[in-house]
Amino acid sequence: MSAEAAETIAAPPGTIDEEHLIRSVIRLAWPVVVQQVSFSMVQLVDTALVGHLGEDSLAGVRLAGQIFWFSQAGMMALAVGSTAVIARNVGANRPELASRTLRNAIMMALAWGVLVGVVMWFLGNSWLKLLGAEPEARHQGTVYLKAAAVGMPFWSLTYAGSASLQGAGDTRTPMAIGVLVNATNIVIAYTLINGRGPFPRLDVLGSGAGFSGAAIIGGSLVLTVLASGTRIIHWYPWEALRFDRVEAGRVLNVGVPAGLEQIQFNIAFMTYTRIIATLGTTALAAHGVTLAIQSLTFNVGFGLSVATTALVGQSLGAHRPDLAERSTYVTMRYSLAFMVALGAVLMIFGGQITDLFVGGKNADEVVHIGRQLLFVFAFAMPALAVSLCLGGGLRGAGDTRAVLLIMAGTTWIVRLIPAYLLAITFGLGVPGAWVAAVLDINSRAVLMFLRFRQGRWKEIKV
Repeated sequence: MSAEAAETIAAPPGTIDEEHLIRSVIRLAWPVVVQQVSFSMVQLVDTALVGHLGEDSLAGVRLAGQIFWFSQAGMMALAVGSTAVIARNVGANRPELASRTLRNAIMMALAWGVLVGVVMWFLGNSWLKLLGAEPEARHQGTVYLKAAAVGMPFWSLTYAGSASLQGAGDTRTPMAIGVLVNATNIVIAYTLINGRGPFPRLDVLGSGAGFSGAAIIGGSLVLTVLASGTRIIHWYPWEALRFDRVEAGRVLNVGVPAGLEQIQFNIAFMTYTRIIATLGTTALAAHGVTLAIQSLTFNVGFGLSVATTALVGQSLGAHRPDLAERSTYVTMRYSLAFMVALGAVLMIFGGQITDLFVGGKNADEVVHIGRQLLFVFAFAMPALAVSLCLGGGLRGAGDTRAVLLIMAGTTWIVRLIPAYLLAITFGLGVPGAWVAAVLDINSRAVLMFLRFRQGRWKEIKV
């Protein structure tokens, strides 16, 4: 090998400054954190606005949210696959190949979004019944799902396009689009739910319309940016239907296990929710609103996880597994600091935070249960930080099958069985089910750490 070739292989990716690694991590990570918080705020704002319509509306929308997250399986597959493959291509200084990967990711994302929208429209009511929703809550959830189904193709495009940009090292553009998407959702949902100005009061229907309106704007903006030619990766509209089986296969090879991970988790989580639904609408409403609050803290760690995926992928593309490992541990330390601090906030101010999102009948009881749940979940925050960052690193390396096995094992064995025993058999209610979730997350963190320490991910070909 020539000295010039050796120098090229040894050089770090262009988006990573090895001498100032912490600075590079922060530069990549903070926009992802803001973007993920913005995306989670779409659901949180819906919860806050709908929560004041009463517990039936709140329970219906939150159960619809569970179905919505189930649809994220395909989006997760394409996002993880495109991020990992594009990061490898960019790290190897192959932007043309990265753009080819992007084209196929966008094509598959659109197809998935259309499929999901059709399923949500026609089968939403049946899914809500399967989850154990009471008749009025099921009606409200169906109304929301049909309105939200219209925006699913655009939401899928937003998801895949943003992930592709992140893999290329551009995390600020997805952040800006995410913030705009959330602002649009707030304006439309608030106006239509409450009937402000010349617009009629649509209640839950207005919340779903807000989501679809925001998704349409997000998807359109992502495609516009990618087609502008101002980024490392470029989407050419006139080549939009040129399918490349090789690049699509690379994306799916990495992404399908991540999608299966999401599917199994959501099936398990639906079972978990079904256990809680047997405790009544008040318990289910408290569980739902607490999940929405939890998503904000979760997405701080998830944002750092996505940044880790990009850092590891680019480092491995540049043949620098040592840099990939260092980057992962740096992001994990920052994630730990954030999540521990947020856990303390949830533990101390859980009741006050829950009260901001609840109104109507049985509000005091919902707030009381919500405070207990946030206190319990605070004990999972350090482990959640570890599992998210190490999982992101393993996904960036293409080791998605190991992550799938770890997630499936802990979710089905460590979470579901204890959840039923603690909540139902021993009569601890929703807090008992959340104790099981804490056990699951801590077990997951240990297994992720052991897998990462083995180092087999350094040799995986993407």
